Amino acid sequence: MAKLSWLVLASVVTLAFSDLYMSCPRGSNNRLNEQAANRNNGDRLYDSQNNNRGGYNVGDRTKQPFNGNAPTRDVDDTYTATDRTSVGQYPLVYFERSIVPVEWANQHGCGGNGPNDPNKLNCQLILQYMCDTPRDGLGQRGSKSTAYGNDYALGVYLYDGGNTDTPDEPQTVTDVTSGATFDQNFDNQRGRHESEGWYYECKTRPRNTRLFIADQNVGSQAVNTRQNPNGNRRGLECPEERDYYPYWVPNPWRDVAYLTDRMDMADWIKSESMNTNNKYKCKPNNGVYTDTVIKATTQFDCETKTGGVGVWTAFTHGMSSPANDVDVRPMPFTRDNHLGNGQNGVFVGYNWTLPSFAELELSGKVRTFGLNNNFIRCVFRLRYNLTTNDYDPWNTTFTSNDRPTQGIKSPVTQNPTVDVGAQDLQGLALAINTNQFGRTFQDRSHVFYIKKRPAAWATNQIWNLNVRGKRGNIVQTYPAVEYDFSPNILNIDPNDSPLIHMQWTGSNTHNNGDPAGDGQAGDAGEGTGGTDRHSWVQTGNSDDNYPLPLDLYTAESMLLAGHSTCYDFNGANLDARGATATAIQGVNCALTLATSGQFLHYAEAVAGASAFNPLLNDAPASLIGGVVIDVHQLGTYNYIDTRNNNFSNRAQKGAITLQVGAQNGANNN
Repeated sequence: MAKLSWLVLASVVTLAFSDLYMSCPRGSNNRLNEQAANRNNGDRLYDSQNNNRGGYNVGDRTKQPFNGNAPTRDVDDTYTATDRTSVGQYPLVYFERSIVPVEWANQHGCGGNGPNDPNKLNCQLILQYMCDTPRDGLGQRGSKSTAYGNDYALGVYLYDGGNTDTPDEPQTVTDVTSGATFDQNFDNQRGRHESEGWYYECKTRPRNTRLFIADQNVGSQAVNTRQNPNGNRRGLECPEERDYYPYWVPNPWRDVAYLTDRMDMADWIKSESMNTNNKYKCKPNNGVYTDTVIKATTQFDCETKTGGVGVWTAFTHGMSSPANDVDVRPMPFTRDNHLGNGQNGVFVGYNWTLPSFAELELSGKVRTFGLNNNFIRCVFRLRYNLTTNDYDPWNTTFTSNDRPTQGIKSPVTQNPTVDVGAQDLQGLALAINTNQFGRTFQDRSHVFYIKKRPAAWATNQIWNLNVRGKRGNIVQTYPAVEYDFSPNILNIDPNDSPLIHMQWTGSNTHNNGDPAGDGQAGDAGEGTGGTDRHSWVQTGNSDDNYPLPLDLYTAESMLLAGHSTCYDFNGANLDARGATATAIQGVNCALTLATSGQFLHYAEAVAGASAFNPLLNDAPASLIGGVVIDVHQLGTYNYIDTRNNNFSNRAQKGAITLQVGAQNGANNN
């Protein structure tokens, strides 16, 4: 426990007013489908500590907003690439082992300690994901995980939900074991990430008393932390787990990366990751789940204070491959208050290579479903921690907690007046709130799917090309961003047999209306107000604003005319889709991308031409399944979005370069 408290402190010594916003994958900031600029409920799924603006709505499948009483097609939202008519939410689909460019803005900057790039703070950023687990038959969708030894806390059923209400918490252990609270939340269409059992254990388990709490009056349970002393609830997350990393209790989150200014701690961080290492807690040997067992937080208490039923039990996610070790690397430099811009003027980011489907299945800890069990449902989160040097953050523990009666004074105190050396002055007051002086910020994605690859693509390197941002000008969308492609510059090497999976998801309710909070209401842009719409069409050069017409798709510079082959996400060649009635190669691919999937092939476009709206008002908000492009010809290919490349939102443009020896990846890593 001494080692535990030494590390976790380093991850939470932060300053107030520092916000974290994720743009790719689209961070929710607890939004769902609000038409206002402010979110409805900052306690919906998790504690972000961000202000009420920012975040992106969950995507819609069609041109209609989803129905809050039936937000998905069915309970698992299974679908095929051709389903463009079922109104509901649309989660992005990423292939296993594909590369997702993660982009974010940490508002108070990070990285940089040299004389030419000084920064105000040191910091850490933690990247993690969580996936559905196999479940038993209790409750509508099962109350506990059949993985992790039939554990109630680690069982996960992810759901974006149909309304912005906070899910109910279980009041008794029976509410957990019977599945009653789960069923109630599911029936009421309330979103959920962590399980009801996870939160019940958190509010029942004593907090880690070896943590530094400065001069704060903190409650006695794991829901009470220096940042959350009163034990306020947000969603079903555990505040202690949220505020400290690595967490000592087995938890459902899998580690991706730990970005830090303390690279000397890399080996220790890896040794504490539950991806491959054990975490322990007390379990009953008779299967009877009780508060007494939950409250036993040490091996001694588990074996001696539970009436003989407690067993100190190991848990791990079982990700055996070294590729699934937490990736520890230096935190990239960002300017403070510049929406994530790094030293080169582009978004900072991290290229996340998703785990393989086989590794996730073999761990026995995830639930597969859908067509041929080819899908796994997951969610992604970032946590942002800023460390100051006002005291040693890695070595200050509970022994420095403020205890005046014992002559111990915390190194930081609430709003102190400090001596600055002027003998006739009492001193100067510092605006320090010690429950915010140590502060963690967070953003999470909406639900997404990991999909098994077609066998023909087993060895290809797959890059995801998505869209970030929402409708409106820079003032209306702030602190989110305007539309752009992500990444907007993608460099790939043909020796890696690269494929590019293009897809996007958008909302029909991004109106940014009142209340606008501390910003400006409105949704400047083209087409129907409040609607996200996107297209992908090629241009001759990066500074062009006119797309190249389809009858020039045989030209040398055209990506979709003999220089590539296009597929749907099941591996079917798009040129074979429908009766093309044309000799222009790639026309089906071009139509799909230009119309956001409203028309998938030439004959369909001809039949629907009279009803086509050039502003894409009748197009789906999301490109269902996306398009997979296999590029054959070396060169640089420029493209734009026709609808959003306007005076309110210029410029939604991008480029793909295929070049031998290219430094692979997005330009932000």
